[in-house]
Amino acid sequence: MLTQWIETCSVRRVSLDGGLVLNLEDYNELVISRPLRLSLPALGNYPAEDVMIDPNDVPNRLRPLLNFSGSVCTRSFCDDDGTLHVEFANGYRITVDPDEDFTAWELYGKRHGYMACLPHGRVRVVRHDLPEDDDHVADVAATVR
Repeated sequence: MLTQWIETCSVRRVSLDGGLVLNLEDYNELVISRPLRLSLPALGNYPAEDVMIDPNDVPNRLRPLLNFSGSVCTRSFCDDDGTLHVEFANGYRITVDPDEDFTAWELYGKRHGYMACLPHGRVRVVRHDLPEDDDHVADVAATVR
């Protein structure tokens, strides 16, 4: 499990431009290019539910579900197989499985580095905010399939 640096950052903007793009505070950006599962919390009389969304083809009826600007990321990590998990303070959760043929997601951080799930669930990490001796995250990620 690789924890990401966007925890405690709030979502500044959500857009659909080559995928689902979340601009977060502190110059961070998460781009999701493959289908995702959006888990919605229970609200009033409505039960919790999961909705599958293709970020490259979002029907108009599903677009309001992506309006979570201002929400704070409370947890963000990827599994050893490249599956991304992002949780927000408002109860929304995003899960993105790896793809056999395409990059599933990418995380950019001006102050931190780059992390991506490449085809076949290979996770690559480049961190420039860690001292060279402590850059074990990149070594761990290089062994992740």
